[in-house]
Amino acid sequence: MLKKVITSLKYIKLKDILSILIFIITILPAMFLKLINKIRKRELWLVTESEDTARDNAYHFYKYLKIEHPEVNSYYVIDKKCKEYEKVKEYGNIIQYKSLKHWVYYMASDKKISSQKGSNPSSALFYVLHIYLNLFNNRIYLKHGIIKDDAEWWHYKNTKYKIIICGAKDEYNFVKENFGYPENNVQYTGLARFDNLHNNNVNKKQILIIPTWRNWLVKEIKKYGSPEEFKNTSFFKNWQKLFTNKKLIKFLEDNNIVAYFYPHINMKRFIKLFDIKSENIKVIDDEIDIQKLLKESALMVTDYSSVYMDFAYMSKPVIYYQFDKEEYRSKQYKEGYFVYERDGFGDVLTASEEVVNKIIQYIENDYKVEEIYTRRMKEFFELHDTNNCKRIYEAIRKCK
Repeated sequence: MLKKVITSLKYIKLKDILSILIFIITILPAMFLKLINKIRKRELWLVTESEDTARDNAYHFYKYLKIEHPEVNSYYVIDKKCKEYEKVKEYGNIIQYKSLKHWVYYMASDKKISSQKGSNPSSALFYVLHIYLNLFNNRIYLKHGIIKDDAEWWHYKNTKYKIIICGAKDEYNFVKENFGYPENNVQYTGLARFDNLHNNNVNKKQILIIPTWRNWLVKEIKKYGSPEEFKNTSFFKNWQKLFTNKKLIKFLEDNNIVAYFYPHINMKRFIKLFDIKSENIKVIDDEIDIQKLLKESALMVTDYSSVYMDFAYMSKPVIYYQFDKEEYRSKQYKEGYFVYERDGFGDVLTASEEVVNKIIQYIENDYKVEEIYTRRMKEFFELHDTNNCKRIYEAIRKCK
């Protein structure tokens, strides 16, 4: 273990050295607060997502806590300068991200509840403290989405979560059997945000195009030498074919349908390179409420992004545009329990022309999902109700 700690030290930067100094300053106040709470028999729950968001599972769970269990001494951590602060402010007990109070409350907390892997004042420092020294490690991982692939960074040896929440039964079985977690650390409760995916008003004039990122493109772009060379990638060429397809553009315009293109955050600096000329294909930024967009849209086109799970939970049609499957599997994520051709909730297509034809087919058939995919959706989500946050709360209460 000591060797691992020493190896980790080579990744420490100047900001991490500063973090060590802050840690030294705040450790005593944190331990004092923890002692006071213990004497009062009052647990401290700290909830957060990323630094500037309140839209995912952590936000929905915090909202549930404040409404259904106000007796819980809970706090939400976020940058108070970000736009989404206003959204969570009404529930109270807000802590400024990376403030001294964040440090103190993070170390004093009895439950650290987050939908992101980081969400602490110093990623490098607390990674060592959590993983190698097992300190301040009472962490509950609500997750950002449903795990479907096999990625080692989710394995217990790299996370040490007290609880990892699962949103589907097959996911639960896969994580439990393959990721090395102690039996009670894996809980199938459903995702917190699923509580908000019922009784939706769908806009049949709105569809969503939402591809995920390719991690290996970062290296390729560096090799090419400039963002302009992004145009040489298979990723760009294939999505560009879809956005400029004349048949698709004409159909959207003739039927007054808007296709919203929601790019991954890592793709933002390349958006201007896409030649999107139709007013019926609109690029939207990360500041929009993604769950609102998911609930409103009538059809989704994606590739491998797990966000299609939310769409399937709502029993709405999905199209998979997978032009680089072999490369994706070899360079990004190994296939897990979810095989798209066998388990997917829509057709798996490789050519832009096929995707266009399928989009038109769904729209002309009033977005009716084929029976085979409807059955898969129902079987995949064994839990399908508005009690996801309740089950998460009960699981956390039982966690020692």
